[in-house]
Amino acid sequence: MSVKATLLKRHTAPDHSFAIAKHDFPYFLKVWHYHTALELVHIVRSEGTRFVGDNIDRFKAGELILLGSNLPHMYQNDEAYFKEGSSLRAEALAIHFDPSFLKTSLVDVPEFREIHQLFERAKLGLKFSKETTGKVRPLILELSALNDLDRMIHFLSVLSLLSKDKSAQTIASPGFVNHFEKTEGSKLEKVYDYVMNNFQEGIEVNHIADLVSMNKSSFCRYFKQTTQRTFTEFLNEVRIGFACKMLMEKQMSILEISYHSGYNNISHFNRQFRKKMQLSPTEYIYQRKSKFI
Repeated sequence: MSVKATLLKRHTAPDHSFAIAKHDFPYFLKVWHYHTALELVHIVRSEGTRFVGDNIDRFKAGELILLGSNLPHMYQNDEAYFKEGSSLRAEALAIHFDPSFLKTSLVDVPEFREIHQLFERAKLGLKFSKETTGKVRPLILELSALNDLDRMIHFLSVLSLLSKDKSAQTIASPGFVNHFEKTEGSKLEKVYDYVMNNFQEGIEVNHIADLVSMNKSSFCRYFKQTTQRTFTEFLNEVRIGFACKMLMEKQMSILEISYHSGYNNISHFNRQFRKKMQLSPTEYIYQRKSKFI
C-alpha cells in the first residue's frame, strides 16, 4: 500500500454542523489519509485491518471509534473481499464535524467541558467500550431521520455518552505526533513516510539523518524532542504494530512474521514484542481473540 497520507476534504453543508455519510461497498477504499474534520465511525458490517497513526489492529462489525483532526488512518478489508464473485460487503456509518463544532464561548460552559475533553482525547483516536457502543449505536442510526434542532440535540447526546466512557481505549501510541507539520517535505513527514515504506528492511539511523540533511546526533536530539521518544523506539513500535496485524491474520509462523516485520533475529523480535506488548507473540494471539467486538 502507499502510506503517504493524503489530505481529504470532508465538508458539512452550510446549514448543518455535522455531516452523516453512509458507506456500503464491496470493500472500503484503501487510502491512507487524514482530514481536518473529526470522524466518528461505526462499522455496520465488514472486517479487516485498521491503520490509525502508528497503530495496526483488527476491526470488525460493531466497532465504534472517534478519530481526531489530522490523524492519518485507513481501513483495509481482508483479501476475501477482493475476490471475484465475492458477496461480502463493507458497510459503515461516518459522522464528520469540524474541530470548532463547539465554539470557544461554549467550551467554557460547564456542561460542555467533558465533550471538549473528548475531542482532546480523540487526537490519537479512541475505541469505545462494548457498553458505550451498545448505547450509542441506536442513536447514531436514528440521526439521519431527524431534522434541524432535534438532530443537533440527538448528536449532543451521542457526544455526551462518548465523553463519559472512561474505558475508551486510545488507539495510536501516546508518542505519535498526530499534528506533525503537513508542509510538503517537512523533516518529520519525510522520516515518517520513509519508515512506513521501508520498515520491513534494514534501516540505519545514519541514512535517516542524511535523508533530512542532519548529522546523526542532531537528528536523534531533534526526533526525541519532537516525538518524546527515540527513533529506535518509534521504528520498533511500527514493526511490532505490523507484527500484531500479521499474528491476528495467522497466515504465517511467528518466525516468518518476525522476518516480515523487519527483524533478522527471532530472539530480538521476541524481546521487542514483549517490551511493547507486555506479552509474548503467542500470548498476544490468545488474549486478543477475546477482545474483539
